[in-house]
Amino acid sequence: MKRYFYVFAFVLALSTMLIIGGCEKNSPNEPDETEITELDKPYGGYTTSDELPAFGDALLITEFNDDKTAADEVSTDPAFTAALDSQKVDAYFIRVVWGLLEFDSTATEVVDWSGSASVSKGVLGLTKIIRFEGPDRVVLPRTDLKTLEWQSQTIGHLDGLSFVILDRDSTDSEGLFTISTLLFERTFSYEELDSLEVVEIVTESGQQISIMSHKKEVIPFGGGFFDGRWVRLRKNGGEFKGRWINSLGTHAGHLRGIWGINSQDIKVYHGKYVTLNGQFGGLLSGNWGYAQDDTTKGWLEGRWVNQNLTSIGTMKGHWKTKADSDRHGFFHGKWRKTRP
Repeated sequence: MKRYFYVFAFVLALSTMLIIGGCEKNSPNEPDETEITELDKPYGGYTTSDELPAFGDALLITEFNDDKTAADEVSTDPAFTAALDSQKVDAYFIRVVWGLLEFDSTATEVVDWSGSASVSKGVLGLTKIIRFEGPDRVVLPRTDLKTLEWQSQTIGHLDGLSFVILDRDSTDSEGLFTISTLLFERTFSYEELDSLEVVEIVTESGQQISIMSHKKEVIPFGGGFFDGRWVRLRKNGGEFKGRWINSLGTHAGHLRGIWGINSQDIKVYHGKYVTLNGQFGGLLSGNWGYAQDDTTKGWLEGRWVNQNLTSIGTMKGHWKTKADSDRHGFFHGKWRKTRP
């Protein structure tokens, strides 16, 4: 992820110069009337029309592309993939990212996140490798179907992995998933993995780990994840943009939107999701809030609708920003389809 870090730092610097050179009629801490009006509109004024791929946004195309497919002999085994399609076999999808999640172009500290993940029952598969570069690597070939190890170092941004647990064990023993790094170690039961959302700061310098997981959907391919930039442009609002990801960690589209406080003093967000070719995927709408005693992080929860404006799914997650309006930020969540 280090090459990505320096390229993105240049893009941010250029964007900042353009912003400073623009009109500064309003304080960055106060939304103007146009912004409030958009927040009051259903779905923020976004429509159900198709768009250019990635909304025609060059940054979305370059920053939010697909992660590397893992050359893992477990998850690529035909028997493993066939079992994932079976409604008779339990499966859990886990997406973990670590580092300076909201991005910091000034960071110079190299942080070692090397570690392992393991399960007590079933088989642990690896589907995607998220922004590993240079010396970062997954230890392959594996010697154990229940354990996977990696080496990862971050500077100003993040690395991560997407896992799949396939549980064909019919015994009554409790399934456990353990992730262990030099900075973080935790064990979760399979029951917890059905709806797990964890984000934790692990160092004074702001290093964090974010874990999202869910159980295999009742509706085939009816769930997944999303991540991207949750950007603060003023005290209580801004924009978000990122990617829509399926359960196996594959990039499936892009999303973007706005967040803030509307004229009714309600914290709302609105946005839109499109497929990789720009085809309409859904309108997004919901609420957000701050964590207790901390306005630099919080939660989001809402729904997404189809072209008929019928609710077809839910989405929820967490976000993190800097204290000021420096265009840095991060959000990570999961979506679930509730009807075809």
